[in-house]
Amino acid sequence: MTLSNASWLAAKDGWAVGPVEAPAILRASGKDAKDYLHRMTTQDVNVLPPGGSAYGAVLNAKGHLLADAHVLVEADGVLLVMDPRAAADAVPHLERFVIMDDVVFENLSAALRVVPLLGPEIATKLGARAATLRRISNRRRGAPALDLVVPAADAAQLRAELVAKGFHDLSAADLEALRILEGQARFGADMDATRLPMEAGLTRSAISFTKGCYTGQEVVLRATARGHLQRGLVQLVLPAGAGPGTPLSAGGQEVGVVTSAADTPEGRLGLGYLRRAHWKAGERVATPAGEAVVRRVLVEDGVEVKPSC
Repeated sequence: MTLSNASWLAAKDGWAVGPVEAPAILRASGKDAKDYLHRMTTQDVNVLPPGGSAYGAVLNAKGHLLADAHVLVEADGVLLVMDPRAAADAVPHLERFVIMDDVVFENLSAALRVVPLLGPEIATKLGARAATLRRISNRRRGAPALDLVVPAADAAQLRAELVAKGFHDLSAADLEALRILEGQARFGADMDATRLPMEAGLTRSAISFTKGCYTGQEVVLRATARGHLQRGLVQLVLPAGAGPGTPLSAGGQEVGVVTSAADTPEGRLGLGYLRRAHWKAGERVATPAGEAVVRRVLVEDGVEVKPSC
């Protein structure tokens, strides 16, 4: 299914609503909850006021991605919203290191849902109702977006009301195409526990280099500052028939793989990992379906940083 021009324009310049999503949602409470998550994630959580949100990652000691997550600070706790596939490793990891801290975790995945809204100045469109809703600024959608975190029982009705008020109706396939078009990696497709956040292009969006220590920081700093990454994410122009799992080759040798693909108003595009030697816009690589071309290099390697720990 191709992302239509109407859906693309509505998400970028108008008002649009995606399907109800059921991510993993974890709530941390207790007097140390905010500081604990500050120390256990890559993002500066302590600077966020109640109602503030940020995008970060949960890493293991080797710097590998256990999850990417949106954090929402509340007056009496902190929400973490992540892909359900990531939660299987990330949640036990977060719970394991609670020793002397006053932190209690509660899994709210069954009770809450996310309704994604796309378009500029969404809060203005919602009016007074916006102040009563849990809202997360989400820059991973491929367009300006707010994710509304609402009770599961209310999500479908809220979405229907927004469509009735003129919000463009986006499908899950539309959302997938939008984020591929903008080169945003997704956990479970382009990211998993074998990846470093820098390989997936998360350095600037998910990592604070001024916040202090966190798990996996030493690996992040070493790999980021020294430019030692060997594989990284790129955006590709793909031939018809190439999709997730399609191998990428050059000179008769496999040099990468496609991880996501979608048909967009700008053609068939995908994300994939390539070896370092092929990180160049315009680079041509082969697939069984025909030639693919590197459109953008998304991996962030050799970024100048100052250690904060």
